Amino acid sequence: MQLLGLALVFVVVIVGFMEREMTQVRTFDGHALFIILAGCVAAILIASSRRVALRSLTVLREFVPGLGSYVKQTASSTEAFDSVYSLYTSGRRAEAIQKAESSGVPALEQFINTVVARGSDEVIQVVFHDLKATEIEQMQPLHQNWEMLSKLSPSFGMVGTITGMIQLFQALGSDDANIGAAMSLALLATLYGIAFGAGIAGPIGHRLEVLLDERLGLLDRMENAARQLSATSGGGRTS
Repeated sequence: MQLLGLALVFVVVIVGFMEREMTQVRTFDGHALFIILAGCVAAILIASSRRVALRSLTVLREFVPGLGSYVKQTASSTEAFDSVYSLYTSGRRAEAIQKAESSGVPALEQFINTVVARGSDEVIQVVFHDLKATEIEQMQPLHQNWEMLSKLSPSFGMVGTITGMIQLFQALGSDDANIGAAMSLALLATLYGIAFGAGIAGPIGHRLEVLLDERLGLLDRMENAARQLSATSGGGRTS
């Protein structure tokens, strides 16, 4: 993946020097946009494994209404935990255990198992530490990649700006100077880079951090509840 990323960076520079038919500065420049997007993809490929790079790009579906799965999973897990906790504390332990085991939420199954077994504080800490580590391992690299893009995309904008300025200076000494195309690349590449970094990559990185915090917060609630119930319940599978 790293070699592919480096090759893509090389392509970005080549595109910056490509000749284009444009006589005036426009609000849209496909070359400038390609430089930003391809440069960002290259950065992810260089910095990540194949799996993390793919997940960093496909995580965009989380921001499309109806396609996000992480938010839905967190909401359904929270609802299931609240239901199991309510059943258990109201004395309907058998129902709580059955609901937890059929929920399909590994963390909730771990929660009810530690409560039933009356796990010690040390056991509960180890169980939920592992669960939190798994969540962090899954989401933190994605968050870090998008935070990286929020900082790097203006730099890729500068790639377009520099190549555009080089073309502009070359064109000044030519009879058929295509100043519009060079100026368009020089100005719009910087604009696209700043806009993508501040308006897209930065907010996505922040949102991923919020999603991770929500999942870790749910695990904290489960851990605290497991400590409380393990200390006060008699364990067992009776209702």
